[in-house]
Amino acid sequence: MMIIRLKMRWLASLVGAVFVLTLVTSCLRHHSTDDNVTYVSKDDPEMNAAIAKARNSLADFWQIYDKHPNGESDFCLKVKITDKEQNEYFWVVNLERKDGKTFGTINNDPDIVHNVKIGDRIALNEPDISDWLYMRDGKMVGNYTLRALFKHMSKDEAEKYKQMLADP
Repeated sequence: MMIIRLKMRWLASLVGAVFVLTLVTSCLRHHSTDDNVTYVSKDDPEMNAAIAKARNSLADFWQIYDKHPNGESDFCLKVKITDKEQNEYFWVVNLERKDGKTFGTINNDPDIVHNVKIGDRIALNEPDISDWLYMRDGKMVGNYTLRALFKHMSKDEAEKYKQMLADP
């Protein structure tokens, strides 16, 4: 089983009609006790296709990360952490590339692994990266694994999240 994390906290500072980004944003703000965790089979074809798409476009992510050509912000990576043959996926924030290595900070509490905790600074292995996202003009770019979860959501909930995406 894969564990996919979605967080429901980001818009605390925005008011009214602007509801953009209440979910995903595990990556964009710190941990909330309202974690919405969805378990997905490791053989789920839509999730595996989403991970493949994210991995295949990782070079594009790094190009935008390096240059921020249109004011992009809130860069995050989703990484697989393994502990005693158990895998769990975490959004990692505060990314840093230095001396050919990538580092980031775990941004949510674990549910099944015990070798990391929220706030841990870790070195990332590229093969463990399963998704990425950043913000551009108030819309989320990337986050392909979220799209694979639409089938697990109500129609209204899925529609709400589609409105957050730059290209649903």
